[in-house]
Amino acid sequence: MWALFLENCRYVLRSKMVVLVILFSTLVHLSGLKLINHLTVSIQEVVTVMGPKEAIRVGFYIQLFTALSIASVYGVWMAPYAHRGERSLLTHVLPVSKVYFPLCYGLCCGLLLIINEVILLMSFGWVMGFSFYSSDIFPWGSLIKTCMFQTLCLEVLMLSLALSSLVVGQINTVFLGATSLFVMQILGTFSHFFSKDPKFSLFTLKGLFVFVYEKLPPIGDFIFDFNLLSKGESVSFENLGLWMIWWLIICFLFVFKIRYPSNIRGAEG
Repeated sequence: MWALFLENCRYVLRSKMVVLVILFSTLVHLSGLKLINHLTVSIQEVVTVMGPKEAIRVGFYIQLFTALSIASVYGVWMAPYAHRGERSLLTHVLPVSKVYFPLCYGLCCGLLLIINEVILLMSFGWVMGFSFYSSDIFPWGSLIKTCMFQTLCLEVLMLSLALSSLVVGQINTVFLGATSLFVMQILGTFSHFFSKDPKFSLFTLKGLFVFVYEKLPPIGDFIFDFNLLSKGESVSFENLGLWMIWWLIICFLFVFKIRYPSNIRGAEG
């Protein structure tokens, strides 16, 4: 497994993805945090200056955008590379357990996400001052929990996109993935709205909708849960467990797909 992991790391380095991640993430974080640092909000003639506490909350969401971009690119283009076209036959004969492939891809993607999180901290310190890290009001707990939860969710997303790329192709996956994320967010909003209805019951059409939705990957709840964690609150164990279950399911499907590869066209099929 270690040799496979190192080979994937070398491929990531050869593709210049680490350089692109550093440049893209640094540009987005610095520009976003500098904008917040100079932003003032006026409500009914009451002027509020955005300080470090507000900036770090915004930084969470900037970091989420960049991390989502990293996981999507890795899932659509990087992870499926060795298992498409004529290369898929090489995967089939390698003396390596196929179970190691999703694990190594998860580790490589996780390293890129850690780099992205370090850039958030460095950018925040550069704009707001590194002394703020030692203050009592810096939300280290929220930051750690948010990053851990985000990493789990994006690992599921990354592997889902990689599996989709192997099945329907990379270009189709871009449109399919974007549409699925949009639809699941809408369904998640409806589910939250229905479940908070005082007259909510499982023995109704709304109740059936919520029951079915809760068995799907909790992508629609991701923003809600992310917002809770950024505020220092907690996420339900049900959602965490559901993310883990779907990670195992997608890992199994990914292993099954590369165990029985198809020699399709090299670029898109």
